[in-house]
Amino acid sequence: MATTEDITKDLRQDLATLKADVGNLMAAMKDLGVEHGRTAYERARDVGERARGHALAAQESVEHYIEARPLTSLLVAFGTGFAIGTLLASRR
Repeated sequence: MATTEDITKDLRQDLATLKADVGNLMAAMKDLGVEHGRTAYERARDVGERARGHALAAQESVEHYIEARPLTSLLVAFGTGFAIGTLLASRR
């Protein structure tokens, strides 16, 4: 028959094992979180770089359009500003 000391000793060993297992699990979760964080950062950086590239291409396209058609561009800008001003003024 097991004595109280034997049961206490077994419980302490089980708790020590459990503590080590939980520590290993937490370390593995931390490593997994760090890896997912790096992956998410790289994806966000790639998307940002692509968006920047698209924005620069759009800017160049608008610049070329304005250089090729300055009068049309001026009239479009004036019309757009006038329309926005009229819409905002009518809401008051």
